[in-house]
Amino acid sequence: MAHVGIVICDDDKVMHGEVKELLEQYRKNGNYTYDIYSCFSAKDLLEMSEGYNIILLDIDMPEVDGIQAAKELAKRGIETNIIMLTSKRERFKEAFKIGATRFVTKPIEKEEFFEALDNAFLSLAGYEMIKLKYRGEDCFLQQREIEVIEANRDYLKIYSKGKVFESNKSLKTIWDDLDERIFIVVHRSYIINVLYVLDVYKHYIKMNNGGKVPISRRRNKEVVQKIIDFDKCRN
Repeated sequence: MAHVGIVICDDDKVMHGEVKELLEQYRKNGNYTYDIYSCFSAKDLLEMSEGYNIILLDIDMPEVDGIQAAKELAKRGIETNIIMLTSKRERFKEAFKIGATRFVTKPIEKEEFFEALDNAFLSLAGYEMIKLKYRGEDCFLQQREIEVIEANRDYLKIYSKGKVFESNKSLKTIWDDLDERIFIVVHRSYIINVLYVLDVYKHYIKMNNGGKVPISRRRNKEVVQKIIDFDKCRN
């Protein structure tokens, strides 16, 4: 998985200690590695250089609050996953408008906090780049932009946003390079990205682009279960 940075932005030093302790527990329980950074004001956050993917952001801070900081980050075009830390539920609607993906209420409960982190890490799935060919030239494509990979004799066809990329790797070899959280082998000749699944039928999967991908009989149950599990984590 690509390098991940997590920023705690809260004006309460005691809260920083509690959150760091929970992050260390989460690190031990899961398979994720990440660096932890601390900011004690929204101004400090806005002065940070990029390099973080997840912000644990307090809403109520002096001078510049969390909502204002998130708006400023959006204006700058900085894409990040924001988990709001707050004791004031009345501000949830404001946070939704600025793209917060999860809310954790204070005092923090471990289960709620871990669920928010699960969702945040899932949203980062597939951000690593993969080397392919397009019209004979080498290029790099972000994994999450891949919709379907099809084995075609001695090479692979990789479908993404109406374009067809190629790779000389086998389906088995390219699988080792992919983020298994979003990709599924559905047939001996096909790998799909669950981000682009529209519906699942007995013998095939319908993708968002209207295409149909066959499911092998022996993989049907496994494929359906993985799609269900993915949707549960995402929602």
